[in-house]
Amino acid sequence: MSISPNTPQGMLNRLRGSIIIPSNSALNVTSDFLTPEGIEIQPEGNVTDLLDTMTGRVGSQAAKQNINIVINLVRSQSLATAYYNQILKNTALGEVSIISDSSAMPRRTIRNCYIMSRPEEALNGTQVKWNVTLAGYEIVNGDLWEAA
Repeated sequence: MSISPNTPQGMLNRLRGSIIIPSNSALNVTSDFLTPEGIEIQPEGNVTDLLDTMTGRVGSQAAKQNINIVINLVRSQSLATAYYNQILKNTALGEVSIISDSSAMPRRTIRNCYIMSRPEEALNGTQVKWNVTLAGYEIVNGDLWEAA
């Protein structure tokens, strides 16, 4: 394989990343409600574990991976209040779709999502970020489901 300096590198669009919650569109997140940190996706654990044998290793593929989503909301906007009110009412969200900041990446579906945590707050007029963490899981190793 040869290396080419002419390979297009693509582009990231800071305004594209967003969250869609079909069960409650009032909680949908677009760039105008986010701090510069935006949306963070934090996978937990491995998608495959390699288990030692006497003479090698055996792969054990996971069927799902736990995913945490940190949404860095602007505290002075109504969407932060909507999330706060949702925490007080019901933290269950169901399915959540994530749209990447790269058009090359597909839309991701996180299943069985819940609001897991909310931030500490400094009420001194200097804290703009109100980050809320969602947690659910994403299906991985989709071929496993066909073989089951």
